[in-house]
Amino acid sequence: MDNEILNPVFIVGTPRSGTSLLRLLLNRHPDIGLCDETYFFYYVFHRKRTFGDLKDPVKREFVVDRYLETDRARRLKLDMSSLRDTLIREGTDYRNLFASLMRFYAYFHDKKLYGEKTPHHALEAELLCDLFPDCRLIHLVRDPRDVVASLQRMPWGSPSVSANARLWVRCVKTVERCSEKSNFLRVNYESLVSNPESGLQRICTFLGTSYDENILKAKTDDDADRWWFERARKPVNSSRVEKWRTELNPDQASIVEWVAGDTMKKLGYQQSSGQPGRSLRTLALLNELKAAVTSRAKDLPRLWYHWLTPAQLAAEEAWIDRLDRKTN
Repeated sequence: MDNEILNPVFIVGTPRSGTSLLRLLLNRHPDIGLCDETYFFYYVFHRKRTFGDLKDPVKREFVVDRYLETDRARRLKLDMSSLRDTLIREGTDYRNLFASLMRFYAYFHDKKLYGEKTPHHALEAELLCDLFPDCRLIHLVRDPRDVVASLQRMPWGSPSVSANARLWVRCVKTVERCSEKSNFLRVNYESLVSNPESGLQRICTFLGTSYDENILKAKTDDDADRWWFERARKPVNSSRVEKWRTELNPDQASIVEWVAGDTMKKLGYQQSSGQPGRSLRTLALLNELKAAVTSRAKDLPRLWYHWLTPAQLAAEEAWIDRLDRKTN
């Protein structure tokens, strides 16, 4: 591999919007190899002050070794020795380091198109476009009520309905600031799972490659390393569309619509209820505050690593993983 920066493909969206499903589908294409969640911005890019200038070979080797110690890197299931050599050789700045990681994943799987899927990179959408002006940015959007209903079941999600709705708004608004760019494509989850062949043909055209019918053939060897990824491995169906109608009660649905209503309308999602009363809004905000305080208290060990020993990525990750695996 050389250091040429081509046109990486990025799938972004609020967590629980179907980004894992879309990545798995596209990776069945003979030309597309999208890296799974790297959290590159969280673990590497935003710690540039800690790691320093990667033109220095010593600093470059240090950051590569710290990142490859993480379980996040090991879960990519790559040849770690060859990956290390490649990153140290090519990662002469942070953009090149990220590109090299994505390219290695694609080439390891004999694919031509490379890229990545980390839902929280939705909050980095503008930075992605600045670093890679010729990238292809796919924004997967899902009804916020279904997103919130799904987040409520996640061990790592907030128990607060309004906090989860606010996360949806924040992610969507951030990505949509890139929507006027020619390299931007918005994909609605509901349309994708209702008519997957048509939706995937549109995406392949956007990526400059032909559609391949193997994309929709489920593979039994797509192993999920977390239970919340299991559904993404199954054949595409629309059974989760409007699941919020049975998983959220009317008060919860009205709170989601209160928080996300304006953004919902812009994206074509219809509201089902009126404005929640003052007492219901107050209760929702109190629950959100309580959840935030509880979360921050549980998060103290991770924050200790993040602020006092920011280069200890594996140790910090272990605390994050410990919290993620707990059940509500």
